[in-house]
Amino acid sequence: MTEIESFGSSEELNLLQELIVNNPDLEKLEGLLDRFNLFEALGIVRQEIRHSDFLAFLLDPRQNHGLDDLFLKRLLQETIAQAETNLPITPIHLDIWDLDDVEIRREWQSIDILILDDKHKFAVIIENKIFAGEHSDQLRRYREIVKERFPNYVIVPLLLTPEGEPASDLSYYSMSYSLVCGILENIIETRETTLGRDILLLLRNYTEMLRRYIVGESEIEVLCKQIYRKHKRALDLIYEYRPDQQAELQELLCDLINRDPQFEIDQASKASVFFFPKQWDELIPERGKGWTRSGRLLLFQFMNLPDSVKLILVIGPGPEDVRKKIFEIVSKNEPPFKRSFRALGQKWSQVYSRVFLSPAKYLDKTTEELKEEIVSRWKEFVEHDFPNLNKVIVNELSRPAPPIK
Repeated sequence: MTEIESFGSSEELNLLQELIVNNPDLEKLEGLLDRFNLFEALGIVRQEIRHSDFLAFLLDPRQNHGLDDLFLKRLLQETIAQAETNLPITPIHLDIWDLDDVEIRREWQSIDILILDDKHKFAVIIENKIFAGEHSDQLRRYREIVKERFPNYVIVPLLLTPEGEPASDLSYYSMSYSLVCGILENIIETRETTLGRDILLLLRNYTEMLRRYIVGESEIEVLCKQIYRKHKRALDLIYEYRPDQQAELQELLCDLINRDPQFEIDQASKASVFFFPKQWDELIPERGKGWTRSGRLLLFQFMNLPDSVKLILVIGPGPEDVRKKIFEIVSKNEPPFKRSFRALGQKWSQVYSRVFLSPAKYLDKTTEELKEEIVSRWKEFVEHDFPNLNKVIVNELSRPAPPIK
């Protein structure tokens, strides 16, 4: 059989050939994707904190970007105009005011961006949410903190999201990344001859990145839709045979466990791999229900998520006297154990954890590099952490029961 014949059926070959041969849309898309982008290169596309850093830089009239208060004014004018509010500050006020002395604070009292104008007595709260939602009633707390600290200021609270979603706190006005992107693109077009080449390049890179990943409807998105409509069957075929990073990492985790004679896999799926030390199976013969099929009470679990890998040790559901005994052993031996909560949970209690891969690792490492990282962390676990954990469990559970008085 030739290499081409091994690819699949003639129908599948024809589908792939139609996709890759003489396809101007695909060539154009590849050209756009090959274009260098500083923000992609630095791996900060999905880092919310870096977006806030860059926006704070552009909003600050004192920075050396050459925009003065232009971006600040445009953003506030557009937001207030769209909100149709009865604020004492209007787009006209912002147009005639000199905002060069405005102060921009980052992470003051955990607020993403705080804009303070002492001259005109107004404060703007910007809470930036791209890939995460609100939590812990934070919007109300931020507004109350600013109100208490600056009692005579007009407060304009804004929630910045990709599509301008409404906030849970109705006092907040919605602001979208589409608006941010549109204002910057307008500045690029109208100030091209007066802004420096370096800041123009930076703004173009940022707006291209926003269009590609955050706000949608970019040239890349339009091309992708066109190509998919025209070559749906071929692309679905490619997707069916795509490399699955999460599955590859799960396979590696299982292989590492199986190669070590002191461990055995209890249960495995793509997202979770449960295993146990064989010696513990003899020391804890009791079984429970409502967790893995085996009912083992004390199991290691690899949490193999799409953006992280973590190893934990968990006391699962089962006979309460046995669970309490294990938890008492753990409580007396910290370290090497480390409880998530000070009390035994009704069903589960995590008593040890080790991060193998953090989300940051997935931003700039290949699958092979992630595998190397896992192997390194596993070696550390087997040589250092596990012997300490195992020593405690074996010593404590091997002791004879005290005589009955």
